[in-house]
Amino acid sequence: MRLLFSAAWSVCCIGVGIAAATINLGGKTGWQHAQQLWVSERAPQLVEEVRGKVVTAVKDVKERPLDRHSPAERDALEKLIANRQNDGR
Repeated sequence: MRLLFSAAWSVCCIGVGIAAATINLGGKTGWQHAQQLWVSERAPQLVEEVRGKVVTAVKDVKERPLDRHSPAERDALEKLIANRQNDGR
Protein backbone atom coordinates (compact mmCIF):
# COMPACT_ATOMS: atom_id res chain seq x y z
CA MET A 1 0.00 0.00 0.00
CA ARG A 2 2.83 2.39 0.84
CA LEU A 3 4.45 1.59 -2.48
CA LEU A 4 1.29 2.57 -4.34
CA PHE A 5 0.95 5.73 -2.27
CA SER A 6 4.58 6.70 -2.96
CA ALA A 7 4.21 5.92 -6.65
CA ALA A 8 1.05 8.04 -6.91
CA TRP A 9 2.73 11.02 -5.23
CA SER A 10 5.78 10.61 -7.46
CA VAL A 11 3.61 10.64 -10.57
CA CYS A 12 1.81 13.77 -9.33
CA CYS A 13 5.09 15.56 -8.61
CA ILE A 14 6.50 14.66 -12.00
CA GLY A 15 3.29 15.85 -13.63
CA VAL A 16 3.47 19.20 -11.85
CA GLY A 17 7.11 19.56 -12.92
CA ILE A 18 6.28 18.82 -16.53
CA ALA A 19 3.37 21.26 -16.41
CA ALA A 20 5.57 23.99 -14.91
CA ALA A 21 8.12 23.47 -17.65
CA THR A 22 5.76 23.31 -20.63
CA ILE A 23 2.49 25.20 -20.05
CA ASN A 24 2.61 28.88 -21.02
CA LEU A 25 1.19 31.41 -18.60
CA GLY A 26 1.30 34.94 -19.92
CA GLY A 27 3.77 34.03 -22.66
CA LYS A 28 6.22 32.28 -20.35
CA THR A 29 6.33 28.91 -18.67
CA GLY A 30 6.01 28.60 -14.93
CA TRP A 31 9.70 27.75 -14.73
CA GLN A 32 10.62 30.94 -16.59
CA HIS A 33 8.47 33.00 -14.22
CA ALA A 34 10.24 31.37 -11.25
CA GLN A 35 13.66 32.09 -12.75
CA GLN A 36 12.70 35.70 -13.40
CA LEU A 37 11.51 36.12 -9.81
CA TRP A 38 14.74 34.58 -8.50
CA VAL A 39 17.04 36.94 -10.41
CA SER A 40 14.84 40.00 -9.94
CA GLU A 41 15.56 42.72 -7.43
CA ARG A 42 12.89 41.31 -5.13
CA ALA A 43 14.73 38.03 -4.40
CA PRO A 44 17.31 39.53 -1.98
CA GLN A 45 14.51 41.35 -0.15
CA LEU A 46 12.59 38.09 0.21
CA VAL A 47 15.68 36.39 1.64
CA GLU A 48 16.18 39.20 4.16
CA GLU A 49 12.50 39.10 5.16
CA VAL A 50 12.71 35.37 5.80
CA ARG A 51 15.95 35.76 7.77
CA GLY A 52 14.35 38.45 9.90
CA LYS A 53 11.33 36.26 10.62
CA VAL A 54 13.57 33.32 11.54
CA VAL A 55 15.67 35.45 13.89
CA THR A 56 12.50 36.78 15.53
CA ALA A 57 11.06 33.29 15.93
CA VAL A 58 14.28 31.94 17.46
CA LYS A 59 14.45 34.89 19.84
CA ASP A 60 10.83 34.31 20.89
CA VAL A 61 11.54 30.64 21.60
CA LYS A 62 14.64 31.47 23.65
CA GLU A 63 12.80 34.12 25.67
CA ARG A 64 9.88 31.83 26.48
CA PRO A 65 9.88 31.07 30.19
CA LEU A 66 10.78 27.56 31.22
CA ASP A 67 8.43 25.53 33.38
CA ARG A 68 9.43 25.92 37.00
CA HIS A 69 8.54 23.14 39.42
CA SER A 70 9.00 23.15 43.17
CA PRO A 71 10.91 20.29 44.83
CA ALA A 72 7.61 18.90 46.17
CA GLU A 73 6.12 18.86 42.68
CA ARG A 74 9.22 17.14 41.28
CA ASP A 75 9.04 14.46 43.98
CA ALA A 76 5.36 13.88 43.21
CA LEU A 77 6.12 13.54 39.50
CA GLU A 78 8.97 11.13 40.18
CA LYS A 79 6.66 8.98 42.32
CA LEU A 80 4.02 8.93 39.57
CA ILE A 81 6.57 7.97 36.96
CA ALA A 82 8.05 5.26 39.19
CA ASN A 83 4.58 3.85 39.92
CA ARG A 84 3.72 3.78 36.25
CA GLN A 85 6.97 1.99 35.36
CA ASN A 86 6.44 -0.56 38.13
CA ASP A 87 2.87 -1.25 36.95
CA GLY A 88 4.21 -2.23 33.53
CA ARG A 89 2.55 0.56 31.59
